[in-house]
Amino acid sequence: MKKLILTLTILLVISFSVFAQGDAEEAAFPTKPITITIPVSAGGGTDLLVRAMSAPLKEILGQTVNVVNKPGAGGAIGFAAGAAEKPDGYNVTAMLAELITVTQVADVNFSYESFIPVANVNSECATLTVRADAPYDTLEEFVEYAKAHPGEISIGNSGIGGIWHFIAAAIASSTGVEVTHVPFEGGGTAVTALAGGHVDAVPVTPQEVEVQVKAGRAKILAVLAPERVASFPDVPTAKELGYEDLMFTIFRGFGVPLGTPDSVVQTLSDAFEEVLQDPAIIEFMAEKHFTKDFVPGPEFGEQMAREEKIYAEMAQQLGLSK
Repeated sequence: MKKLILTLTILLVISFSVFAQGDAEEAAFPTKPITITIPVSAGGGTDLLVRAMSAPLKEILGQTVNVVNKPGAGGAIGFAAGAAEKPDGYNVTAMLAELITVTQVADVNFSYESFIPVANVNSECATLTVRADAPYDTLEEFVEYAKAHPGEISIGNSGIGGIWHFIAAAIASSTGVEVTHVPFEGGGTAVTALAGGHVDAVPVTPQEVEVQVKAGRAKILAVLAPERVASFPDVPTAKELGYEDLMFTIFRGFGVPLGTPDSVVQTLSDAFEEVLQDPAIIEFMAEKHFTKDFVPGPEFGEQMAREEKIYAEMAQQLGLSK
């Protein structure tokens, strides 16, 4: 009996020590570098924004913040890797619209519900951008040319099932034209292909094409937003041109694997909220025309739930469903 009591006592002490150690680690978080996984290629809007945030995040959290790109399969490779990481807060995944769209077209082992949403930090609209030497200068002329040359116009996207694939398909459906979809590993690589003359159009954010437009290698025919954007005030909205259904908001936020402690999630959320107040980030976002849109984790999760229903319906309508 004494041996049994002694054994139980030792087990209780060990259990208490383990729990106490876990609580201490959570309270001290972070104590080592944090990695943010971006499921799309370098050079796009998400990559630019997250890398700009990494330095001030280091100052806020007291630890190095590493940024790693894991592109491929419309974001599926990066999202699958992020969802499978240890739920301790040291592995954060950029939560993009592809997290919702790719699940509509491919059999994957994750969804937006595979993550705890930490926060959204930025929301943007889409554009229809074409090569500078294209034989059309307006959306109307683009549609006329596409109808006269069915399938000839190639539109680069961020991979099958990626958000830009959905939006390119929506543009074709709304305007009644036939185009050829060309997949890339992200918006950045699609824009590079556009500038190099390898595709005719891309449906990405204003930030992702701004450099090419200012360099005279591309031109924006329309923004797919409720109103004109400050960075290109002379470019009309698709709504103004009679395509009221062509309006899309692209979210950019962060999530961690299920099981991550609440206190750790809150620490990360507070850090992302604080980094948006950093003077360097405020200047960067203003210069690059990124729209600050901080949404706390719970509300961000509700937003993704709403948008998942929208994209599921869109996938059915566009014939993209798996």
